[in-house]
Amino acid sequence: MIGVWYEIFKWLGMVLVMPPNLFYLLDCVNVVTSSKKARNGFLLIWNTAIWSIWRMRNNIIFNGITKEPWELVEEVKVLSWKWSVDRLKIAPCLFYEWTWDPGSCFNR
Repeated sequence: MIGVWYEIFKWLGMVLVMPPNLFYLLDCVNVVTSSKKARNGFLLIWNTAIWSIWRMRNNIIFNGITKEPWELVEEVKVLSWKWSVDRLKIAPCLFYEWTWDPGSCFNR
């Protein structure tokens, strides 16, 4: 799963040295954000990633279905965009904008 986290943080425009556990990783997300909107957006992506990894884990265990890390990252992008449209109070952000630079969507 380290590869998934690296790809997600690369998508977010962050360079990351992987901390020893997920709690430190979450702290990294909270520290680097400058505004409440950006923090909420990054936390939405964080929650989407955790949810997608959990679902993939269950698919592996119960159904024997696996995904490549890039497939999981693409799932996080799509699902987080859908959640952002429903939950965040930001100006509408088109999907291609979201996949290119979600940070610009947070700061609208």
